[in-house]
Amino acid sequence: MKESLFNLSQLSNYVFNQLPFKMGIIKRMKKYLILGLTLFLVYGCVQDKSKETSLVIVEKHGTAQLTVVLGTKPSAAERRVTELLAERIKDRTGLVLSRSDKNTEYHLVLGTVATNEKIKTFAAKHRDIETLGADGYYISVDPSESELYVIGQSESGVVAGVGKLMREMRYKQGKLEVPALQISETPQMPNRGMYLWARRYYFDNPDQLDRYIEELALWGCNGVSFWFEMAMFNSFQDTTGNQGESGDWYNHYFKEGKKYLPQEWITKYQRFYNTARRMGMKTGLLMVANDAYMSSPKEMRIEPIIGAPGWAMCPSKPGSVEQMLDWQEEVFRALSPIDIFNIFPADPGGCSCDECTPWPTNGLWKIALPLGDRIHEISPGTEIWIDTWHLNHPTFGGKDWQNLVDSLDSSKETPKWFAGFEVGMAPHHKFAGMSAEERNYYNNAKRPITVFPDISMWGNHEGMLVNKEYWKSLQSEINDYDPKLMKGGWPYTERWNTDIANIVFLSWFKNSKKSVDTILDEYASFYFGPEAETGRKLLDLLDDENKDSQQKQKIRETLAKLESTVPAWVKNDWRWNEIVLSCSRFM
Repeated sequence: MKESLFNLSQLSNYVFNQLPFKMGIIKRMKKYLILGLTLFLVYGCVQDKSKETSLVIVEKHGTAQLTVVLGTKPSAAERRVTELLAERIKDRTGLVLSRSDKNTEYHLVLGTVATNEKIKTFAAKHRDIETLGADGYYISVDPSESELYVIGQSESGVVAGVGKLMREMRYKQGKLEVPALQISETPQMPNRGMYLWARRYYFDNPDQLDRYIEELALWGCNGVSFWFEMAMFNSFQDTTGNQGESGDWYNHYFKEGKKYLPQEWITKYQRFYNTARRMGMKTGLLMVANDAYMSSPKEMRIEPIIGAPGWAMCPSKPGSVEQMLDWQEEVFRALSPIDIFNIFPADPGGCSCDECTPWPTNGLWKIALPLGDRIHEISPGTEIWIDTWHLNHPTFGGKDWQNLVDSLDSSKETPKWFAGFEVGMAPHHKFAGMSAEERNYYNNAKRPITVFPDISMWGNHEGMLVNKEYWKSLQSEINDYDPKLMKGGWPYTERWNTDIANIVFLSWFKNSKKSVDTILDEYASFYFGPEAETGRKLLDLLDDENKDSQQKQKIRETLAKLESTVPAWVKNDWRWNEIVLSCSRFM
């Protein structure tokens, strides 16, 4: 641009110097012409939005120069994610989104082709939107245009797309920057779920858990699963909360003196499932195959075995299967509709009596087969998966799980409800871990696979967990499975401190090759804001495998820097407390 201005000035001087005009008016015209042309070019350069790399949204007349444009009949997920976007922008910038598209500079159009006519028109001119797969999304931000687009193939796609846009935004007080974007992504795996352990860490904080489910959806999660643990209660109808004769087995899990009522828990499950459905997510229910209430008939109980309460029931005892089916149906109906049902085999659960041994192909199948039939009869659309967690244990036949897999491989006639196998991922667990050879056993069966990764039990401690090498070993396991068979999974998360691990797995369900470091970069950018680089450094220092001899001192210094520089919204997030708690181990 400087070169253009210089050449124009030279040309103007040449013309006027060569012409024999001596009149004062012409001299003044010369001066004004050069000045006018120079200002025109400079002004034109500043205003040429096609050359800008981002758009900047500020306040005008009391509201931000941005509004969200939904269709005439938006889905519940579209309405809720709009609210979450507005809350996030206000919290981090102080800007309030405009409620009107009149006199508002920028319009964010979001939804699907089915819910928004503007998107339908836009999609007709952008054929690549048609190629989006299940739950995919398309984001278009052109700083030269007044309309921004987030287009989802589904409700879950819309939510994930808005989440991605949130993470691309840069937040400053009184200003929001949105970079030029052209993103088209479809997740690799269809079941991008999260199994949330129903214990005090989550269930004692229902409001926080509601919001957490919503935030997981923004990262691409499309399902939440819970375990209804019969063994916690005397019966489904119990109103006293008094523990049975063997109740002490659970004392170390619960707050002293606190009573648990099954109907209160059913109400909580229903609440969290409704939160998930509102975000376009699936609902999952995990049930231990031979679980039972504390009041189970003594003549139907198992002999004490590893990981199982003594009131679990033996499927080989007369009348026990019918009783277990009735109890499981009761729970299923109370929580319906359920999209995915996982039949869990052991830890807790299982039986080692002669009639049930080996457990995978004998005792387990005595209850799993009729249970699958019953659930399928009640809800034909529910996916029913068979889990194989802990079946390497000698109590459960050692390698008999392989016979179970053989009996259900693609060459065999199987129950019409059988969706596939859920396989444990726990490299440091002697009886749940899978070797490369064992993983290949599932590949050879050619049945769909989901995974049940342990990201909570191994190496857990107070404060946020960071363990890149362990996570990389789990990533390697995921990629050992045939990608045509791998359908995602349900990471086992039992505390708030697994948040980063949760995001890592959700990212892999979307793209199993994405590096851990890239995911951590995105995480730090979103949750540390302008101090992302320092925050990212702190996460590396907190890694459980960090061998830096100066680790302790560096953690202190890095945390102190963040304490003095991060915006208030960073510290107001519960994640900050988890990170500080993790740092406290080095203080």
